[in-house]
Amino acid sequence: MHDVSVCAKKQAGDNRLSKDNAALLLVDHQTGLFQLVRDYNFDEFKNNVLALADVALLYKLPVVLTTSQEQGPNGPIFPYLKEKFPKSAYIARPGEINAWDNKEFVEAVSNRTKKTHHSRDSY
Repeated sequence: MHDVSVCAKKQAGDNRLSKDNAALLLVDHQTGLFQLVRDYNFDEFKNNVLALADVALLYKLPVVLTTSQEQGPNGPIFPYLKEKFPKSAYIARPGEINAWDNKEFVEAVSNRTKKTHHSRDSY
């Protein structure tokens, strides 16, 4: 019988997701936007996001937080996220809807993921 991990490695190569090559990007988790979620009630959605954040802390993943138009109806970032990740990169985008269109966000992601292999203190 084949070892399961050997079979999986043959299928995925060295590109498997692990804590050593992953980062958590929390995009537009803002108070105003939370109100628009209809798939879950507010508390369930908030708890799911916070649980995901706890997983990032558990595995010491690098984290990048970003928001869009905080001064408008989107509102500020969900406060618990800033509390959980005080050392993380935080990019307040001035209006780009797509975070990948913001150079500062792209650079923050690139810098965090490069550091993943060297240091775990950037989360």
